[in-house]
Amino acid sequence: MTEPWLVFYHQGKELLAYTLRGTFPGERQDTIALLAAERGIDPAEITTKTENRRTGK
Repeated sequence: MTEPWLVFYHQGKELLAYTLRGTFPGERQDTIALLAAERGIDPAEITTKTENRRTGK
C-alpha cells in the first residue's frame, strides 16, 4: 500500500518525510522553520515534494 508523503530537501538531500495523513494547516511551514533553525540554513533553501511511498502496513 502507498500513501502521499511530504518530503523536505536541502540541496537535493532528504532531511525529513512524513505522511500527509493527519497534518494540520501550517505544518509544512512550521516544519521548514524548525529544520532551518536546527541546521542553521536559510528556510528558502528547503524544498518540498509530495511523493507516494510505501507504508509499513
